[in-house]
Amino acid sequence: MSILGVHDAHDAGAGLISSGKVIGAANEERFTKLKNDVGFPLNSIRYLLKTEDLEEIEKIAIPWIGGSALFARVFPFLETKRRKLWRHEVAKPSRPGMRIRNLFFKAIQDQRPRWAWRAAGKAMGSLVMRRRLGSVGIDKELVFVDHHTAHAATAYYASGFKDALVITIDGAGDGLSGSISVGHGGELKRINEFRASASIGILYGAATIACDLRYSEDEGKLMSLAAYSYPSEVKELYDLCHYDEKKRQLVSKSGKKFEFLLAEYMKDHLLWKYNREAFAYGVQRHVEEQVLKIIRQHMKETGISNVAVSGGFFSNIIVNMMINQMPEVKDFFVFPHMGDGGLPIGAAYYVDYEQNGKFNKKQIDNLYYGPEYTNSQIEEVLKKHSKLGTIRYEETKDIASHAAGTMLDENKIVLWFQGRMEYGPRGLGCRSVLALAGNPDNRNMANIVIKRRPYYQPFASTILEEDAEKLLDPYKRENRFMTTGYRVKKEHLADLVAASHIDGTTRPQILGSENLLYRKLIKKVRKETGVGAVLNTSLNKHGKPIAMDPEDAVWTLLNTGAQYLAIGDFFVQKKQ
Repeated sequence: MSILGVHDAHDAGAGLISSGKVIGAANEERFTKLKNDVGFPLNSIRYLLKTEDLEEIEKIAIPWIGGSALFARVFPFLETKRRKLWRHEVAKPSRPGMRIRNLFFKAIQDQRPRWAWRAAGKAMGSLVMRRRLGSVGIDKELVFVDHHTAHAATAYYASGFKDALVITIDGAGDGLSGSISVGHGGELKRINEFRASASIGILYGAATIACDLRYSEDEGKLMSLAAYSYPSEVKELYDLCHYDEKKRQLVSKSGKKFEFLLAEYMKDHLLWKYNREAFAYGVQRHVEEQVLKIIRQHMKETGISNVAVSGGFFSNIIVNMMINQMPEVKDFFVFPHMGDGGLPIGAAYYVDYEQNGKFNKKQIDNLYYGPEYTNSQIEEVLKKHSKLGTIRYEETKDIASHAAGTMLDENKIVLWFQGRMEYGPRGLGCRSVLALAGNPDNRNMANIVIKRRPYYQPFASTILEEDAEKLLDPYKRENRFMTTGYRVKKEHLADLVAASHIDGTTRPQILGSENLLYRKLIKKVRKETGVGAVLNTSLNKHGKPIAMDPEDAVWTLLNTGAQYLAIGDFFVQKKQ
């Protein structure tokens, strides 16, 4: 029997768990082609129903009970409008309008009394979700799981740790901005929580807006920009949000809770004192300090040295790098779909354990949970485009060697589409854009040809596990999912120049035996260059979701400057 998790707010999606293991998962954006799509994940559920008999589904786990999830379920257009505001697709409110929204946020953000919000959320949510699930023929018991419990469950149950200190931090959800839990033998027990009115995630998001970037999407750009600064400190951030060790709480002395009003305050009172890079550095340094305080104190209190984290804030790979390097941390795990898109898996994990008591003691080693396509399905798409005169293609018995040869002989970027689609925000060798990591021109070429992102955003790397210790310093443990930064050894900076940042860090996927075809390609590169690593970024045009099906892959080829696509057993070239 399995548990179906359904998340219907922003970055909607669904996932299936059975006996502590993931059967399949996908986010709605991949089907609708709308990045971080909002609403009921109809297509994601239909995909999962192709992999699992409806009769085998025992219960439906729904993360996020009240607050914005309640409004999103009843009035989905409000959540869509909110997302458009974050993405700069509609005009931001006037200052008076921001102040009105701020009053609303202050009144409801912490969702007190908690019982009333939960009761309303479950009542209204049940009505709405039963009707929507009925549209795909599902009539099962609904189990609501609060937001940060679902985040904690993703971190704990995917980590494989028997004992773990489990930390969640994000903007806000169900009245909280974070939680601290202890996992032991499959049981999760919350020992501390932080109110939404004091939020490290919102502070970081507001700083992102203040730098004219997009909230809940461009925080990685702020982190990347920080590396271009001299060391700086923005002392005023302490009053906006800091961790008080005596109170064991995040504390905010600011009355500005609406992220856009807080961003305007930062522009007026902070940003004018600093250049953007120095401001970004100060924000990054501040949040690092607060998070490390939280972890150190709770590790000392609990005596637990395994740390597992989730929540959108932990997409910050530099914070994760610092946690990973703490001498007191024995082992560290970041759930790879750490944002709200990972919530359906978390809710399903939690309900599955509550229902069946099965705890998977092995850490997940891959995220290949999405759709895959046969060669006949792929060739049907290729034939159509070939007849239109846009591409030519050939079948090959060794696609990995063919693609690697093109990268090595011509120093070309290759689009790589193989196997089951990855779950989460990273291309991990099934939906990837690949290039040689040791050629300094390839970083700019990947930006010009594919992504067209700001100059300060680096690209990630994939490194063979057997080469990781040689290239990275310090190398403490493998990371399969690009969730943690690592410093590149000085003597090997040239080998990863296109896939590392100005500060000498890279965000690697450490590849073991979980993807043999991808491994074969990189081993071919290693044989010729001496280094088992490539530049790897996700297979999508900037602003679009990662490619799901063959049509998406060909569209990306035709609508970027890329020339080559390796898809299934076919090597495709775009006609000029």
